[in-house]
Order: sequence, then C-alpha cells, then structure tokens
Amino acid sequence: MIGRYRVRGVLGAGGMGRVVLATGPDGRFVAIKQIHSHLLDDREFRARFEREVAISARVSGAFTAAVVDFETTGETPWLASVFIAGVGLDKAVRELGPLPVPALRTLASGMASALHSIHSTGLVHRDLKPANVILAADGPRVIDFGIAQAVGTGAALTEVGAVVGSPAYMSPEQANSEPITSASDVFSLGSLLCMAATGTAPFAASSAPYTLFNIVHSEPQLDDVPAPLRDLIAGCLRKDPRARPTPAQILDYLGVLPVQAHPWPAPVHAEIAAQTQKLVALTSDPEATQIIPAYTMGEPPPVEVPVRKRRTALRLGIAAATAVVIAGALTAVVLRGNESGTHPQDTPQAIPTATLPGLDKIRGADACAWVRAALGKTLPAEVAVKASTDVSSWRWQSTSSWGCDASSGGARIAVEIGAALDGFETGKQVVNNYAVARRGDDCALAIEGGDQGRRWGIVVDSFSRTECPLADHVVDRLTTSLGELRPEATAQQSLSSVDPCALVDNSAFASLGPAVAKSAHVCEWTADTSVRITLSQPRQRATSAGVKMIDIGDGVLVEDLDIGLVGLHECRRVYRFRKVGETFREDLEVFVSNPNRREDELCAIADPLVKQVVGRLPAR
Repeated sequence: MIGRYRVRGVLGAGGMGRVVLATGPDGRFVAIKQIHSHLLDDREFRARFEREVAISARVSGAFTAAVVDFETTGETPWLASVFIAGVGLDKAVRELGPLPVPALRTLASGMASALHSIHSTGLVHRDLKPANVILAADGPRVIDFGIAQAVGTGAALTEVGAVVGSPAYMSPEQANSEPITSASDVFSLGSLLCMAATGTAPFAASSAPYTLFNIVHSEPQLDDVPAPLRDLIAGCLRKDPRARPTPAQILDYLGVLPVQAHPWPAPVHAEIAAQTQKLVALTSDPEATQIIPAYTMGEPPPVEVPVRKRRTALRLGIAAATAVVIAGALTAVVLRGNESGTHPQDTPQAIPTATLPGLDKIRGADACAWVRAALGKTLPAEVAVKASTDVSSWRWQSTSSWGCDASSGGARIAVEIGAALDGFETGKQVVNNYAVARRGDDCALAIEGGDQGRRWGIVVDSFSRTECPLADHVVDRLTTSLGELRPEATAQQSLSSVDPCALVDNSAFASLGPAVAKSAHVCEWTADTSVRITLSQPRQRATSAGVKMIDIGDGVLVEDLDIGLVGLHECRRVYRFRKVGETFREDLEVFVSNPNRREDELCAIADPLVKQVVGRLPAR
C-alpha cells in the first residue's frame, strides 16, 4: 500500500525514482511517482519534488493528467495522478511511422488545448517532447511537470549557464539560457509536430551542442511536412518568441475538428484496448499480482499468465500519465524472415566465407546509385506492402554520412556504408555467405566488416519492428551486388573518399594510443583527452545569420559554435570544405574533450590540429 492505494505493479523506474500502478478506494487506477530511498536525505531533491507536486496540482484540463493525491511531508513522498491507458507519441512514431494528417490535426489541437490550460495557470512546461505526450483513446495528454516553472519567477533549478529540457525540443531561449515565456512551449510544440509528421525532429544533430546551435541559428527544413500543417509548424518555429502564435491562435487556425471515435492509427487503439483488458485482469484477484510482458504494436497480445497467490514483481508494457513512459527501442530490424528469426535461405550453422572489401575500397561510393541498381526496377509486392513497387518512384536522397535514405508511402529504408556497429550483436546469421549482425530486437542489420576492435559494416535500417520483409529483401540484394560497390571517379575531390585517420600525424597523439576508425568517416583517439575527427555532408543552412567565422591562423576559417553555454569541457571546430550543389556542403569537424580541462585549453589543442588536417584535404 502507498497511502490509501493498493499497488498493482511497476510501470517504470529511473535514476530519481519509480512509477507504480495502483488502485484507489474508489477503484480508480492511478500512477504513483515515488522518490528512490537513497535520495530522501537530500533536502534539495525533496524540495524539487515538493515543487513538482505543487505545480502539477495547479494544472487541470482535458488534455493533461490530473493530480488526485499526494504526500510530501511523510517518510516517503509520493505523487498520484490519473492513470491514462495510451501509447507514447515517441513509441507510436518509431513503430508506425509519421502520423497521417487527420491524426496530426487531432494532436495539434489537443496539444494547443493542453498548453492553453497550462499557461492559464501561469506555468511553462519547459520539456514538451514526444516522450511526454500520451496518445489516449480520445486524444493526446501532456505529462511530466518535473521542470515546469512559473513565468517570471526565474527560479534556479540548475547551475548558472546550464540548459534545462531535452535538446532536440528546446526553444532558442532555452538554448541560450535566456528568460522563458509561454512562447517557448509553442516552439517546442512546433518541433514535436514536425517529428510526428516526418519522423525526425527539425533541428536534431549528431550531438547536443550542435543541436542547440541549429535551434538558435538554422532554419528548419519542412519540405517533408504535409502541406496542411506546414504553415502552422513554421509559425511555431519562428526564432522571435513574439512572432509565434499563442495556443488560442493555434486552436482558431485549426478550427472545429470532426468528431472521431478513433483519432489515431488502428494499432494504437488496439494497444489501448489490450491495456484496458489487462487492467481488468489485474483486479480479478485482490491478492494476486500478474506478470504481463510488453509487446509491440501490431503484434497479437501476449498469452495471459495464470493468476498466482504469491506476489511477484510486475512490469507492464503500458504508458503512464506521469514522469515515466515505457517505450520500445529504436525501430529498425533486419533479418527476421521466418519463425526461427533467420533468413529463409540461411541456417544457424552456416559459416560466413565472404568478407567485405576494406574501407579504402568503398569510401566515395554513390550509395543511392548502388542500392537502386541492386534492387532493380521493381520490388516484389510482398516486400513493398506500404510502398510503390516501382523503385524509380521512391524518393531517394543522400544522408549526411554519404549514405542513402529512400521512402515511399509508409515505407522507408536507409543504408549507411562503413557505419559504426555500436549496439549491434554479432549474429549467427549468414546471408549469401556474408556475416550479418543485428541491433537488439529492432529491424536493423549490418553486413559485418572490420575486426572486434574496429567493427564497422553496411547498415540497413527499415524503421519498423512489426514488418521486416523490406529489410530482408534489401540485405539479400546488396550482398549479391557488393562487387559493384566502388568509389566514383569524381569522389577524389570529395571528403567522402578521405580516410580521416590518415589526415593526422599519429605521432602527435602517441599518448592517446592508436587511432581507431569508428566508421568510414570518423576517427578517434580516446584517453583522458579525447579527439575525434568527423567528415560529413550536412544540409546547407537556409541562413547564415548568427553564424560566426573565426580565423585560427594561417588563413583557416572555422565556425564558432559558441551559443552561450558556459562550463563546457569540450572544443568543437567546423571547417567548411565545399558546397555540393544547392542542398549539401562538406564539412570537417574536430572535437576535443576532457572533463577536467577548460574549453580554451582544449581549443589550444584543436586549432593546430585543424590547420594540419586542412592542409591534407583534397584539392578543390
């Protein structure tokens, strides 16, 4: 028991506490947030929790999770909120892809209504992101007010110069540690809607500092956003807080939406229904606790576990309307063709006899041209379930690491050549005599290359957990076409063909150990002071406003990515090598970090290194 509430199971746990599912005296389900016992003696943390309770209790509305009870002065403080059966927005987009336009309208309207309620109490949420939005049966719900703040209070929750929130969904004001108003939440809403519409946050980058830099200085690329929502999202993402619409104006813009019994894609409602059935099962025997495993949307519900009189630990695959949301891993798997989990033509006993060519043989290859040629003109109908079978009708575009990203309808496939295999487990699967690794339970695979110390491969990602025939087919075709993978003749003038480890005199880093090629275009030296060189081709920014160029000597100009953060123990220098058409450019990035040294000390290491590397780049 917690207070008057009978605990039914654990919804989730993190570094600060846990969230449990419980029932009250009236039979209602609630989600109770508790602080971990080892933090109870921390007066500052207790004060933060009391503040979260006070703020959460002020918020009400149809699109937030109402607080029903709390205890802040007892031995173990807790906060109980209405439990809402639903699916986290982040999980829904990962597993099902971008939401359709009617669902996006419902999401935008519900979120605007939630913000209107929150702001009317004088609060700003400050951490509006997909993981803090639950898709309930009748609309979205906003949760987690752990870092919400009253407007104008300037309450210090973190050290001076620190940023509060989740980087990809922050506003420019948050990134610059400036005073926050309700307009900050509107900017975050724009980023959240863009992610729901496209599957990608508009300013996401390879690191938090670079993401924050994009938020402050770069304009979002909204070409993939459906036209009916594009103007609304663009308005929310204006840099000037005064130019953004208010939640009330967003509601006026959207107008009255038609009543929908099922506003979300069918698999979302199927999971909500399954969760509701589980809640009934939980209360069928007052003295029993069941173990109910999580499952993926689109898969049949798991077999119910028989009721036992012995109380056991419980974990539910359901989303809680509190600070913790249980979500699946990144949706991308490979090689799940038959019930055994192996490719139909393979056997677990198969031994790979073929190896990938070295990185020097595949750098500079045109990934999209190679993948298109390998697939041929037509995809089998059983493979292109959610897409066109005509390969030429797919949308093909290069990635920032010279890979290839293709999409059609509800299907998407990405191929990265010479990618790092972090998170991939060496599998016993073999496809056309090539060893294949897999990342967790996701639909993502890698044709393996390199050794255990420098593992890399050709990664194929189908962005789906429920259906993998597309990924299986692509892997099969690529492994039969590796003989055609070779550098383009024009790649000699591009960074795509350059070995980043060969750009530096390794004797200068003898104390750091040998250089490690993390991927085809990333080289690292790791010790107390770490150095990383990255070659990439990001999209050109729509504007250069706010981007400073500094001369580090010998006429070498680099971007100054300082956006006002203090206390950083890293130095990042970006050298613009060349433009590639109207869309991309090629960059060299040198990153130096050490938790015990100041930024200026680290830049004194980075700047000479940049000049040395620039002198070894291809002639333009």
